[in-house]
This record gives sequence, structure tokens and C-alpha cells, in this order.
Amino acid sequence: MSIQVNLRSEITIPGAPFIFEINGTGLAQTLNEVESPFSTPGTATPAPPNNRNIQTDQDVKIRLAWRTTGLFAHAIDSDFKWRIEVLLEKRGPGEFDLGPIGVTTLNYGTGDYAGAGAASTVSYPGAGAPNSTTITIPGGTIPDGIYDIVVVLRMLHEDGVTPCFLAAFADFGLVDFYREHTL
Repeated sequence: MSIQVNLRSEITIPGAPFIFEINGTGLAQTLNEVESPFSTPGTATPAPPNNRNIQTDQDVKIRLAWRTTGLFAHAIDSDFKWRIEVLLEKRGPGEFDLGPIGVTTLNYGTGDYAGAGAASTVSYPGAGAPNSTTITIPGGTIPDGIYDIVVVLRMLHEDGVTPCFLAAFADFGLVDFYREHTL
């Protein structure tokens, strides 16, 4: 299973996107399907792209890659933080919360800087933190059901709690987590 989507955000200063903007992509994926105990050995096939069915025993990796662009891309306090949170909204009866497994925080200063002036960019994750934007949800964590998956990206002040002026989200849509029948 592999679903790629664009981040959605607003331009922070209307009419002047060259001042400051945030954009990027989100990727939700599992490893290729493994052989079922009922298949002929050596006949397992990879899951098709954009498959929206995940076995509950599979690990799921959510990865965000984003960049800030514009005149003030380098000017933000390097002590600010980025908070990434995976939200699952279960359809039907019952609710489910990933808790701390679905949250990660990294320093604003972990990005790679390039360009100057209005062409400035800061890309995430930076070379010093290549896995800082990947959240891995271990197999067996999510109960079976249909879920809406949304990942929220927020910039926070140095305290890691108070929101700043930048936010974006990636909407992965509906995904079916199902438990494979075993004997």
C-alpha cells in the first residue's frame, strides 16, 4: 500500500506568496504484501499502488517532506519546533486514538537551507535528521475498521506547545484496516 498526497496550507500573507509559503507531500505506506499461509510458496505479489487495504498486523509508515519558501524562509527562529500528528477517525461505532505513537516533534533548525531573498527555501527533513518526519505505527496497533487518515503539521514556539503562524495537513482519505483470517 502506498498513497502519496500534497500538503494543504494557506498563504500566510495574501497576495505575496514570495514572502513566506509552506508546501510539500505526504506518503503513507506499508511494506509489500507478504505470503499468506494459504498461498503457494513463492507466489506472493506486491500490493498495487494506491491500495487502500492494510492488514492490521502490518507496520504503517507515514512520512512528510515539506519546505518553506520565500523572503523570510531563513528568518524564523531556529528554536521553533515542527509538530507532526497522525489522526485516525474511525467510521462506524467506536473510536480509536493513536496516542503518543502518532506524534513527533523536530526543531525548525533541522532543515536544509538554500537560495537567497525571495528564492530562499528550507527543506525538511534536513540532512541532520533524515528520519525525523517518519512516524511508524507498529502492526497490531490499529484495530480493524475503516479510517480517515489525516496528518497535521504545525509550527510551534520554542516551548513546543504554543502554535505559530504556519500549519498544513495531508488528507490520505479512507483506508480499510482488516484482520486476515488465520487458522
